[in-house]
Amino acid sequence: MKVDFIIIGQGIAGTCFAFELLQKNKTFIIIDKQDDNTPSKVALGIYNPLILKWFTKPWHIDHQISFFYKFFNSFQSFFCKNIMFDTGIYKFLKTPYDQNTWLTKSMSPKRKKYMSSELFKLENKSLIYNEFYGLVKSAGRIDIPLFLKTFRNFCITNKCIVNELFNYDHLTIKKDHVKYNDITSSNIIFCEGPAVINNPFFNWIKLKPTKGDLLHIKCKNLNLDKILHASLLFIPLGGEIYSIGATYDWSQDDTLNTSNARERIISIFEKNVNLPYTIIDQKSGIRPSTFDRRAFVGSHPDHSNVYILNGLGTRGILLAPYLSNNLIDSIYFKKNLLKEVSINRAYK
Repeated sequence: MKVDFIIIGQGIAGTCFAFELLQKNKTFIIIDKQDDNTPSKVALGIYNPLILKWFTKPWHIDHQISFFYKFFNSFQSFFCKNIMFDTGIYKFLKTPYDQNTWLTKSMSPKRKKYMSSELFKLENKSLIYNEFYGLVKSAGRIDIPLFLKTFRNFCITNKCIVNELFNYDHLTIKKDHVKYNDITSSNIIFCEGPAVINNPFFNWIKLKPTKGDLLHIKCKNLNLDKILHASLLFIPLGGEIYSIGATYDWSQDDTLNTSNARERIISIFEKNVNLPYTIIDQKSGIRPSTFDRRAFVGSHPDHSNVYILNGLGTRGILLAPYLSNNLIDSIYFKKNLLKEVSINRAYK
């Protein structure tokens, strides 16, 4: 078999990269062992144009958001699936200082398209705090499980995915191609998330793994129709089911559920909602964050046809389409790779 790209990993990064290749009429095969505990499988799928703690804009967010909508509208049209819920996010503003800061920053020409110019009182008796909230626009949720499952099923049908762990010892790299078992490819890209520590080609990449826990709960009559942010995210999934999370823990690098995280999530939920609830399950995952909060994108210093797309962190669902497109354009159309995320900074 001959392809343009071998893709290692079918999480958010690998799936976005593969779909971008598909859109550009390039061929690929994915090597990915199905695993329910990968970071992408427990990701909340929230897209949001602001850093909610400070009401500031992240790096390149206008470009990210613009391409994000283009990418997921194309994905939904291609697969006839509705995976994007563009509901907006209500940000709880507890103190007068928070409220005044929101109103001041919402008047900025750089932010006003993402921030409501007024504050809202939510007519929901289930909430302990009904006022005040700012509405974050161009924000919502991607159904990550459906996104990944839809693309995986497509790849299974089209025989372009292999359900196995990648064996680095079976990879041969030549100047003009790579070979893995019976697959010959012009290029290979590693989209492995935290598993990059086991990659002999990129184990010098320094990630800052960040553990996150979330709870799925059932809460009758909560009736949220938008995502709520009050210390944590309260995400309506339908059928009286909500995701609450996710926590941040830099001291652990396993995917075991922790009681401390569970208790923190429960405490925050009970401080905001005055209804009985049932915990359905708890999930944990490791985010592939970096120390400078920039992804690692580009080719290996000694092998120009060996690439990496990693370190997307908490904003992976926004960054993955944008950076996949940028990397593919740099490979095939000689456009510049964004220097802020270039892997060059890791070995200079």
